[in-house]
Amino acid sequence: MFNLSEQLSDLRDSLITMALVVAAAVIGLGWASIGLFNALKIWLGPVWGPVALGAGMIVPLIIYVVVNHLNKAQKKRRQAFMNQQAQAAYTQSSVVHISRIIDAFKGESPVLASVAAVIAGVLATRFPSVLSIISEVITAWADERARKRAE
Repeated sequence: MFNLSEQLSDLRDSLITMALVVAAAVIGLGWASIGLFNALKIWLGPVWGPVALGAGMIVPLIIYVVVNHLNKAQKKRRQAFMNQQAQAAYTQSSVVHISRIIDAFKGESPVLASVAAVIAGVLATRFPSVLSIISEVITAWADERARKRAE
């Protein structure tokens, strides 16, 4: 059976343990830094010892910044690729083909445009590959009619 007080007690114990581990790590890092500072001061001198220690502590930060920058660039490339894929999928979607068919009948009868939209909807559900062909044929037909009207 679920016992809330026991769950909260376990959570409290886990949090206390984690806080103690972090505190011990910080204290240990502090003492290690003091010892490393004194050793580097003896080995490299009073000027270059602290410089080497500071550089050693900044190197992980530099590595983090470089990796983060590279990940951002890779994320931007991946996002651009996904947008390109989405655009390619959209141009092949049934909505685009149906809107092209309706646009082809823009200057014609509204009833004819409605019938074309219904037929395009049926084609989109039953034969989606045929819809793109019909869309291209009707668009070419509409362009030809517009060209003949212009003459």
